[in-house]
Amino acid sequence: MQDKSNIAIGTLSITAVVLFVGVMLSVSRHEQAAAMGVLDRGGDYIVVTGQFSDSNELVYVTDAAAQRMNVYSYEQTVRQFMLWDTVDLRRVFAQATPAP
Repeated sequence: MQDKSNIAIGTLSITAVVLFVGVMLSVSRHEQAAAMGVLDRGGDYIVVTGQFSDSNELVYVTDAAAQRMNVYSYEQTVRQFMLWDTVDLRRVFAQATPAP
């Protein structure tokens, strides 16, 4: 009876060590999540992300009802979204020439 207990305790201890090492290895990797080109739509709003540089992405928020688009970037130093530009889509579409 004592041998079975020792074997069970030994097996559980080894399993715990293996699992602990696996968790520590997975925690030590710092992989950065990338969300390039993500699109979502809710009601009249369309939100799209786009790559600007290697370390900076932009967020495009379009209000289809108002025909307006705002472009934001996330500033890591102040941890805020900053407005980059506002585009009046009515004016943009009015200036577009039709294809021949």
